[in-house]
Amino acid sequence: MHRRAGLLGFVLVLTIACTPEAAGPGPAADAETDSTADSAADVPTAPPNCTFPEVDVPAQCSTCHAAPPDTPRHPPNAACWRCHGHVVAEDFSFLPTGLHDNGTVDVMVGCSSCHGWDLGVAPPQGLRGECAYGGPGVGAHAAMRRDAIPAHRTGCVNCHQVPTAIWAEGHVDGDGIAEVEFRGLAVRDGAAPVWDGETCAGVYCHGATLIDGDHKEPGWWDTDGAAGRCGGCHRLTDPDGDPDADCHACHPTSVGEDQQPLPFGTHINGRIDLEEVGR
Repeated sequence: MHRRAGLLGFVLVLTIACTPEAAGPGPAADAETDSTADSAADVPTAPPNCTFPEVDVPAQCSTCHAAPPDTPRHPPNAACWRCHGHVVAEDFSFLPTGLHDNGTVDVMVGCSSCHGWDLGVAPPQGLRGECAYGGPGVGAHAAMRRDAIPAHRTGCVNCHQVPTAIWAEGHVDGDGIAEVEFRGLAVRDGAAPVWDGETCAGVYCHGATLIDGDHKEPGWWDTDGAAGRCGGCHRLTDPDGDPDADCHACHPTSVGEDQQPLPFGTHINGRIDLEEVGR
């Protein structure tokens, strides 16, 4: 059974809370359907304290470089300690002084230092601090990564090449684009997805291989839930056309007796899980 797949629109600069303890070796590719994705709350609601914090940077910090550095690969975030926490403290004092002005940019980053911030690895917030659901750097990420139904939470790997290391080729490349490369669940069962910069079409997770459905080509800025409701991706009848058919009877691992998707069921898992009953 199916629902929505995602696309991480904008830059995929994967990073975690930038302290030495949180840095780790870098991100690992997540699952096609990620039931723990970003440990989210219901969406969409505007996240509090999402934008980059306002920081008073000491004047001397701009003597040799802008604060923050004005380069394509650096986010406009002046909270230096977020990614250089083993070099500079929150009061902008240097910690081990030998690490500053040593000929090397010392960083310790993980999967939410540049995007996601304290809300998980996926926007919001976007690379430039965007928070508004539906905005270009945020889009429908929250609907896919933080769906109220865990079985519907989509892994980043379905729409992006998730790097196994922060500085992998093509990642943090400064072009301002998170390249969409469909794979995994998005192309299951022969689906051939197309992303035109605004709309997804032909995605397995949106019912590309199923009969009927009235919202199979969602826009990136669609955040009203239409793409995720029953009937958006597939018909609401049984093969005989009965609109009152018991979905649970034939799909008990996907749909509960209340005719709603099971929170941790097999909905959108890459195949139609069917239990024959009297046919």
